[in-house]
Amino acid sequence: MPKPSRSGKLPSFEALEHTAPSVHAARRANYIMFFVDGLGFGIWAAHIPAFKQKFHLSDSSLSIVLLAVAAGSIVSMPLAGQAVRHYGSKYCIAVSVACLAFCLVCIALAPALILFVVAALLFGAAKGGVDVGINAQAVVVEKCYGRPIMSSFQALWSVGGLAGGFLTSATLGLGFTPAMNLVGVASLILLLDLLNYSYLMRDASPPEEGRKRFRLPGKALLYVAVFTFIALFSEGALQDWAAVYMRQVVAVPVSIAAVGYAGYSTSMALGRFVGDRVVAFFGERFVMRLSGALIIVGLVVALLVPSPIFAIAGFAVAGLGNSNLVPILFSAAGRDPDLGPGPGIAAVTTLGFCGFLIGPAVIGLMSKFFGLPVALSLVAILGLITAVCGPAAIESYVLSKAEI
Repeated sequence: MPKPSRSGKLPSFEALEHTAPSVHAARRANYIMFFVDGLGFGIWAAHIPAFKQKFHLSDSSLSIVLLAVAAGSIVSMPLAGQAVRHYGSKYCIAVSVACLAFCLVCIALAPALILFVVAALLFGAAKGGVDVGINAQAVVVEKCYGRPIMSSFQALWSVGGLAGGFLTSATLGLGFTPAMNLVGVASLILLLDLLNYSYLMRDASPPEEGRKRFRLPGKALLYVAVFTFIALFSEGALQDWAAVYMRQVVAVPVSIAAVGYAGYSTSMALGRFVGDRVVAFFGERFVMRLSGALIIVGLVVALLVPSPIFAIAGFAVAGLGNSNLVPILFSAAGRDPDLGPGPGIAAVTTLGFCGFLIGPAVIGLMSKFFGLPVALSLVAILGLITAVCGPAAIESYVLSKAEI
């Protein structure tokens, strides 16, 4: 039983909840939630070819399904931000993860194309809620730690996505059907949600007037959102086009082309695992400059020396550069003093997710007219903008918070 203080008052529930063991438990629980989010998306993405075959979809028809997922996420993210503001990230995560599991089952069992599209739309909406909730919870835990830990959370998302891909490959190879895979993973996700929900932390209660009044993002937060758009534009573009560049320009076999994407993804995950210590030692602004420089160097090597070894190494360096931009920007958005973690992260996530979707399409359109090497050079230019202007945006954001 907690002991009263010298004043004779018992410690508050919030003070009890923020003890070291509870904070460590919340960090582990949110690690699992990030893994679950990545696993859910990975298992969906890895089964897209199977669903394309099941419903006899053309490329244009498949794009409608993928657009439904994106539309669901974009619509739900601002709503999830307000839900976090009113009810806290803990409840937002619990409900959204349960909905994510349910939507995977709906996708697996959809008997007709229209129901499949609806299920994909709801899946995107649930994932948008999970994204906002887990990142808001990460900000709460990070504040209790008093040092950067956002990158390690994002690393667990990457691990979950890779696990979804490997699990799909293994199970389909063993003769499991897509429906069996998705229902099985959905059951696992729901179980992990139930086991870990109680360990998540409650958000600090906003003032009563902040609960009722809707506020638009401030100028400083919009700068952070713009650089989140740039970071995820670059991430999505390289994720989708690295292997294509290896195949079409470097002219390697398909098996070797996949190594370009693997090198990029692996270096991103590794960069996020060590990113917290790097940011804590050098600071956010220096790491943004370094990240932009690594993107430039990596792409210059890959685009100007189109040999297999140099291209793979170049994409790996670019992945390392991209790895810690989003964690830094999400962490900054979650510290917004006006909106709070939920709406602040929702604002930058919504705009950033648009960049993630638009990036591959822009590179594809540019490559049609100018060639793929020229198109990918746009990402290097964005890396230059990040290195030169990104630190100033973070600095202006810090100054604007200090004035409040």
